[in-house]
Amino acid sequence: MKDINPKYFLNRLSFIGIFLLLFSCQSQNLSHSVLPRFNHTYLNVADMDRSIKFYTSSFDLEVVKHVKKIKRTTEDGVTTESDINLAFFRFPGQGFVLEVGENPEFKPENSSASLLHISVEVTDIEAAGQRVTKAGGVLVRPISRVEIEGITAKTMFFTGPDGETIELIQLISGKL
Repeated sequence: MKDINPKYFLNRLSFIGIFLLLFSCQSQNLSHSVLPRFNHTYLNVADMDRSIKFYTSSFDLEVVKHVKKIKRTTEDGVTTESDINLAFFRFPGQGFVLEVGENPEFKPENSSASLLHISVEVTDIEAAGQRVTKAGGVLVRPISRVEIEGITAKTMFFTGPDGETIELIQLISGKL
């Protein structure tokens, strides 16, 4: 097992609480402690500018927040400030957030590409695939037809600028 830098590990853990606070609360009248939706997913990247260009060019994602500093106060009142480089993306009109955090020492490791990926639903997979390629994505699995338990879809897979796997999916019939 690799040694984990404690500072890096604590930074990641604290993001969970901060971003749940920033992006989850849609109503003051919450009757449950857990909201019935996913909030965000996080990707490590080595170059933030390259990733912003890729995700905005490929998918029309909007950068809704670009964070450069973070301030944390523990329960015992100790406050620390740190430099950070995070970007939060959303599709127009949607709430789910893609959080991208720059870690210049990040080394992509994509041995589980079929299992570890983000998926973007599209209406025209051919046009979407051309757009991802034009933005710098690398095709790793061409279009194929997939059928599972009442769902038929076309899928294709790419790697993004830091080796992350991105699936394009066009539903033909059925619903998830």
